[in-house]
Amino acid sequence: MKDEIAEIEAKITATIERWGMFPQGCTVVAGLSGGADSVAMVHCLFCRSEALGLHLLAAHVNHGLRGEEADRDEQFAADFCRSLGIELEILHADVAAEAREKSQGIEECGREVRYSFFRSLCGPGDRIATAHTLTDNAETVLMNLTKGAGTKGLCGIPPVRGNVVRPLIGVTRREVETYCSFYGLSYVTDETNFSDEFARNKLRLRAVPVLREINPAFDHAVERTAEISRCDEAYFEEEAQKYLREAALPSGGYRLDVLRKTPRAVLMRVIALAAGAAGSSRIGYDHAAAVENVIFRGGVAVIAGGVRCSVSGNFLRMEQPHGGEMPLWSVVFSPEGTTLPDGRVLEVHPVDLGNLKNGSKINKLLFNNLINYDTIISTGGVVRNRRPGDVFRPAGRGVKKTLKKLLNETKIPVAERGRLALLECGGNIVWAEGFGVSQEACVSENSRAAAEIIVKECR
Repeated sequence: MKDEIAEIEAKITATIERWGMFPQGCTVVAGLSGGADSVAMVHCLFCRSEALGLHLLAAHVNHGLRGEEADRDEQFAADFCRSLGIELEILHADVAAEAREKSQGIEECGREVRYSFFRSLCGPGDRIATAHTLTDNAETVLMNLTKGAGTKGLCGIPPVRGNVVRPLIGVTRREVETYCSFYGLSYVTDETNFSDEFARNKLRLRAVPVLREINPAFDHAVERTAEISRCDEAYFEEEAQKYLREAALPSGGYRLDVLRKTPRAVLMRVIALAAGAAGSSRIGYDHAAAVENVIFRGGVAVIAGGVRCSVSGNFLRMEQPHGGEMPLWSVVFSPEGTTLPDGRVLEVHPVDLGNLKNGSKINKLLFNNLINYDTIISTGGVVRNRRPGDVFRPAGRGVKKTLKKLLNETKIPVAERGRLALLECGGNIVWAEGFGVSQEACVSENSRAAAEIIVKECR
């Protein structure tokens, strides 16, 4: 078994190194449910924490859904971390109540609660580690296929997304159980995993075994498909953003002459981006096809979110019902340039600190408009619009206020507020359009690099 364990550990190490998952000195917030996957991941990171130069912090969420069984899992997580001397943070949540309040599914709400908790424990440059495996990835791709997925659905679970990393994404669930057995690691089992009441369990318990009979390396075969799809999707998304910028008008709407010359594979993605900007997130194929029909034949289509799509002259209009507020939106931040749902581009321009220093003193006025470049490079982030309860501490002002209060003070029209871009890194707003950088992320005399953030209107 030693040879097999060596091979499993080599796969995990290769995954961590290939994707550069852990910057030196970072804190890793590791999700610990108590199941085999998360126990193996936390143990593996604990054993390598010194070599990797990381500080390990385990995080457990009691969702309040499974009564005594959930309490048992929480106690197990506490005992496990105590035995290894690992710091543990625990969150108690009433996910069922929160899901009802938000009109969400329990699974979706639970995921939001977990990741929100994990982000709250992160600082700039820190990472969130989740225990998704190669097997989880294969099941996810299959689930997406059953729903009629395109290339994006075939991408599966990415090894890295922002500051979220998956160290076990290169090993199967069987290999995880072998790892636990070798090191004598006990773990808890969620009995609902064996109920075929849930669609994912039906795939796991019925379909996957048959597929493994056809190809014993089924999990690895699906990962090849996922990796190819991720490469294809990245290319198509980049092309879609180019066409969207060309088609978008500052006054709103999109040029039909540009849309009609766009290759169909790209056009469907352009439509999805434009629909997201108008408040119709995650539209399906049927809605995208309906908008495509409007582009080439005219007429009107109403898609998810009540967004009305119609042709006016040489323009496509996508509009919320009268009086509707700007919907919530979020896009993954890229230092190379981030295209916003309305076609604008958030650009990051590195600045030479040496040219801004006057002897040993820093020009405070200039530096309050710059962001610590390390903050946005080492930490995965998102660009989004505002959410209820957002708070922000503008650099140099010595105050921390709700974003709503700051917007009221600056008298920014209500109709324009949902369009303002916010850069969130490590769960904190580090830059806000119209206000600049936050106090926490501004440049200091110890900063090694700086950058200016600019939002450019589409032409």
